[in-house]
Amino acid sequence: PDAELKLNAKTYITAVIAALIIGMYDGFYGPGTGTFLIIAFTTFAKISVGSANAQAKVINLTTNITSLIIFILNGQVLFSLGLAAAACNMLGGYIGAGLVINKGSRIVKPTILLVLLLLFLKILGVF
Repeated sequence: PDAELKLNAKTYITAVIAALIIGMYDGFYGPGTGTFLIIAFTTFAKISVGSANAQAKVINLTTNITSLIIFILNGQVLFSLGLAAAACNMLGGYIGAGLVINKGSRIVKPTILLVLLLLFLKILGVF
C-alpha cells in the first residue's frame, strides 16, 4: 500500500470522475486508457506512480470485461485470436509489473511519454 496516499473526498471524487470519463473513452476506442488513468491519478489525485498504476489495472480490467461482454453479445469476438493475444498479454503484464515494482517511476514516466507519442502519431496517420 501507498504510505503517502490520503484517501479523502478529493481523492475519491477525482478517481471516480477520471475513471468514468476515461472508461467511456476505453469503451469506444481504448488505446492508452491505462496511461491516461495513471496521468490523471498522479496529477490530480496526487497518488504515487506505483499505486496509480495498480488502480489503473483494476479499472482497465473492469472496462475490458464489460466491453468483452458487449462484444460477445453482439457476436464480434474471434475467440482463437483473442485467447492467443490474451496469453501473450498476460506474459507482458507479468514482465511489465515486475519492472514497475523494481524500477518505479524511472521506467514508467519514459514509457508513458513514448506510448503517448506513438498514439498521437497513429492518430495523425503517420503510420
